[in-house]
Amino acid sequence: PTPLPSVSPSSQPSPSPSVIPSNEPSHRPSLNPSQIPSLDPSDEPTPSPTQIIELPLPGGQQDAEIDDELKVPSCSTASSSCSTGGLVAGRGQLGPEQGPEQNAPNSLDECTDSDAGNYNISESIEAITVSSNTPGNMREGDSVTVTATVICWYTGANDTADFYYATNVGQTPVWVFIDSVDCSGVASAGKKQQLSVTYSLPKGRRHAVRVNFSYRVGDRDVLSSCVESTGENEFYNDVDDLVFAVEENTEELLI
Repeated sequence: PTPLPSVSPSSQPSPSPSVIPSNEPSHRPSLNPSQIPSLDPSDEPTPSPTQIIELPLPGGQQDAEIDDELKVPSCSTASSSCSTGGLVAGRGQLGPEQGPEQNAPNSLDECTDSDAGNYNISESIEAITVSSNTPGNMREGDSVTVTATVICWYTGANDTADFYYATNVGQTPVWVFIDSVDCSGVASAGKKQQLSVTYSLPKGRRHAVRVNFSYRVGDRDVLSSCVESTGENEFYNDVDDLVFAVEENTEELLI
């Protein structure tokens, strides 16, 4: 056989260098170090402070407004306390700034006030407040305190306030007697004093309290929630009512 020609290593072709394709676009600009964004935390934008919006809580203390239909001060939503403020200040034609009591007589029925005497010396009811004796809004079955701010005459020994409640607001009220408190011990004419009683709220979502305040020279039938201004045993009488809302109690009530 014919021998193969010998091949000298020097005659082998030199391999071409490997070409590694680049993933970078050919037009990518080169970055100068000064163009690289700083990562310094101090350069980060400051976030806006969180805004806290305070929403009013339901209930709480409420000031009554005159109910156009009932013609008496009223708190329309349940609250921890309800107050007439100065809406009932004075008595009949006797009131602050030499004027009559606002919206006199401020009663849910036919009871009226006496016009005898002088304002800020003679007897009058200046405010009524009903407030819960437990945390939260007034609720059926809760204990509440009714406070009447009154002006007592002289020593106050003959001035007495009778307290009542009713639950049939919107109809002819059926008043239930709570208790009587007198002004004995007051040392000067025209002296303001706070008289208070406590009772438990019966069932019903809309309640009313009444205060009858007068000068008395004899016993009075407290079962009568209306004072006769022409009576022989009591004079300078003032009657004021306050309507307020109560939360429902789904638990069984004891009353």
